[in-house]
Amino acid sequence: MLSAALPDTVPRASRGVMISSAPKLRTDLIVQERQTPDGRFFVVKEPASGNFFRIREAEHFIAQQLDGETPIEVVRRRTEHQFDTTLPAATLNAFITSLKAAGLLHGDAAPTTQPAGRRWRLRGNPLYLRFKLFDPDRLFTRLGPWVRPCFTPHFLVLSAALILLAIGTATASWHGIILDFSRLYRFSTVWLVLAVSFLVVSAHEFAHGLTCKYFGGAVRELGFMLIYFQPALYCNVSDAWLFPKTSTRLWVGVAGPYFELVLWALATLLWRVTDRETWINYLALIVMATSGIKTCFNLNPLIKLDGYYLLSDYLEIPNLRARAFSHVGTLIMRLFGSARRTEEDVAPRERRIYLIYGVAALAGSLSLLGYIGYLATASGYLAPGRGSAIAVLLSACIVVMKVRRRFRRLFGRSSAAPDPDDFDDSEGTPTPGSSEPAPGGSTDGSPRRRRLAWTALTATGALLFLVPRELRIPAAVDVLPSQNADVRSAVEGIIEKVYVDEGNSVRAGDVIARLSDWDTRTELEKTKADIRDARAKLTLLEAGPNPEEVEGAKVAVSKAADQLRYAQSHLGRFRSLFAEGLVAQAEFEDKQQVATWAANDLEEAKRKLSALLSSIRPEQIEEAKAQIERLETQRRYLEEQLRLLTIVSPVTGVVATPSRQLKELPGQLIRKGDLVAKVYEMDTIAAQLVISEKDIADIRVGQGVALKVRAYPDETFQGTVTAIATSAQGSLGEPQAAGNPASADKTVLVTTEIDNHSRLLKPEMTGQAKIFCGRRRGPELFMRRLARTFKVEFWGWW
Repeated sequence: MLSAALPDTVPRASRGVMISSAPKLRTDLIVQERQTPDGRFFVVKEPASGNFFRIREAEHFIAQQLDGETPIEVVRRRTEHQFDTTLPAATLNAFITSLKAAGLLHGDAAPTTQPAGRRWRLRGNPLYLRFKLFDPDRLFTRLGPWVRPCFTPHFLVLSAALILLAIGTATASWHGIILDFSRLYRFSTVWLVLAVSFLVVSAHEFAHGLTCKYFGGAVRELGFMLIYFQPALYCNVSDAWLFPKTSTRLWVGVAGPYFELVLWALATLLWRVTDRETWINYLALIVMATSGIKTCFNLNPLIKLDGYYLLSDYLEIPNLRARAFSHVGTLIMRLFGSARRTEEDVAPRERRIYLIYGVAALAGSLSLLGYIGYLATASGYLAPGRGSAIAVLLSACIVVMKVRRRFRRLFGRSSAAPDPDDFDDSEGTPTPGSSEPAPGGSTDGSPRRRRLAWTALTATGALLFLVPRELRIPAAVDVLPSQNADVRSAVEGIIEKVYVDEGNSVRAGDVIARLSDWDTRTELEKTKADIRDARAKLTLLEAGPNPEEVEGAKVAVSKAADQLRYAQSHLGRFRSLFAEGLVAQAEFEDKQQVATWAANDLEEAKRKLSALLSSIRPEQIEEAKAQIERLETQRRYLEEQLRLLTIVSPVTGVVATPSRQLKELPGQLIRKGDLVAKVYEMDTIAAQLVISEKDIADIRVGQGVALKVRAYPDETFQGTVTAIATSAQGSLGEPQAAGNPASADKTVLVTTEIDNHSRLLKPEMTGQAKIFCGRRRGPELFMRRLARTFKVEFWGWW
């Protein structure tokens, strides 16, 4: 918003100039009375040049007497009689001459008025450059009916509610906003940020112009400007000086920042509800970042932006900055004993305002300039390397220009001179401004209407406060399969064939892959043959010796025993005969030899019988049975190994291993325990929610959960809470150390089961969930939120 400089009075003329003829005040001048705390003033607009002047009550009385017929002396006497004071002729002549110099008398043109073809469109200085584009008055006249609903109390209430809602949303999502701002820290976004900022600023300036037009003012200048080398639009709304009500002028000043604040609120809500990857979300983020920061600067009254003009209008002091600097400069000069400049009569109220504002604005300006100088010179901060010298030079030029201007304002001019930074609106089209003000404001409603409004408001408040509402706790979601089955090989071997592909549905026991079974099957057949041989031997052992052989052996023993008895009997007789000498020694020895042979035959028969009977001992049978059991164990082991060569799915689900990996498996040697494939049980999905520890107290197992994922934003999935973690975790998911219980951003993991028979949910999907914690009344919800607003450590203060 631009506003023309408004001098306290018309330009001064030298004292003692004589006026020979009766002057006449121009009849096309626009005059508006203004009542201020310091008395009555009149604002005069010269329509040809667009210049504005503020004159006091006495000066206005004199100007009204200049009708082209009343002599100057008569005007002087009338003025003395009206105000009961003495008016020197020289003073009156000087004032009339100043009116003539300003082009306010008939037959005179404003000095600043030039032919249309010679008007300069480019004005200002390198740091504050303006380029006039066109006269927007007709455009604003056409737009007036379309924007008239924006000047109603309904729009004001709705927009204020929107801003409050956006502030609450931004406060609740502040951490996310700070993290999201990192997307703007890229060089590729500079041009987009500048373009969006330019559009927002354009809407800002249009709001100023349309508001001025709505209240009956004329807007004759819309243009482009560079403020410290940054592009922007400007709209000259100097006609706001003619509005008699201070509130109306303030509305013109506040319209721009207020509308920009509405845009910021809309951008904040859009950023909150749109997906992060959409362009609307990105543009909303840019508007949030630029408008939020710029509004704070724009409303700063120490900077010559909207905040300054609002303060100037509110205090009814035009050119506040220049006057304040001049006043502070005069005080400084007096402090050092200088009296080169004298102040005009200034009311005590204005002196206090000038002193407070001048000191604050001067301190702010010098601090800012010092900070710029520090950044430019501190180790080449702004432009390291070769660019450092250029940055320092440019910054030094800016600082010198601004410091020079500050000292000129302090010590170089009187307080009546306008601020050079104020916008000289001397190039207006020579067309009078609109004299028919548009209807603004509204009358108070009837008592009945007010009662109805209060009744509706009370009923709405009662509904919001007393009617139970569902307590919903939001949380970020990570989708996990309810059962993640890793299909692994239980034996070592070479994969012969894979029977599934990615995405195939399998049931528990379905074949996934098969290993080569050549070696295992061969070993199994060999073991089976050994078992048959061992069983045959056991059969022979269990059957024992032949009965005929045993009986023959026994007969042989009996015969051998009989022969031994016979031989021993003969030997006994021959021993007696040999002792009597009846037989020869040789014959006796023969009988001895026969008895010995008979004894040996008996021993041999007994040995054979004993050997035959000893071949059926229980130890041999037990040994044979143990051998068979060992071979049977070996057989079962090999059969199990053979079965394990067929790899099957342990659960019913979907194969999740990529097809490329599955196709590369045949022919590969895998070790025992190596992963072959993954099978996810998809009929039921486990959703893991990250809940702030502030909200975990309201969550119970069995509560309902509604889930939305980014892949299917139009689908809502229902589930229940199945488990709550037993310990809190840090913001990155690691459990916090016991020695650091006060660390921030603690969360608790909550596991839920979501029905997924539609198979839409996939593992690793993300989204948002709401846990339904039961219905609560408004006071309970309010106290719950209030209790979580303040930090717990404050509880220890009492």
